Amino acid sequence: MLARLDVALGGWVAEELIFGENEVTSGPRSDLENATKLARSMVTKFGMSKEVKYLMERAYNNAKTILTSYSKEHHALANALLEHETLTGAQIKALLAQVNSQQQKQEQCKEMIVSQNEPQSKPVPPSSSPAAAAAAAATAAAKAKGVAPVGS
Repeated sequence: MLARLDVALGGWVAEELIFGENEVTSGPRSDLENATKLARSMVTKFGMSKEVKYLMERAYNNAKTILTSYSKEHHALANALLEHETLTGAQIKALLAQVNSQQQKQEQCKEMIVSQNEPQSKPVPPSSSPAAAAAAAATAAAKAKGVAPVGS
């Protein structure tokens, strides 16, 4: 029942986030009325809580958390619905896959930039003996980790 309240208030919160608090349309008003009736029944018939207001606020906050956590998906869906008015399940899945793909590409680009900005280890100069080369490599690795090499 709590999840039903979250869903019922989702339309209201979505419009509030997209259009603003004072510009919510009449569309989600019936959802709000049904959510209020459900919350009241949860209290009066099922004894689940002392106050309807608490249940409504909880559902509102849950819906808002979900919609803000997935704001890119939310905005993409809102824009698509404004453009096409209705979407099929397949269209929604394709749109969300596209949004997630773009997010992954952006994250990969950020990771590449970060790794390019990290200091690179200095190359070890060639040495005449393999033991000297190994010692130089160990010293360079130790310095990179901030550890003093053995024997220094």
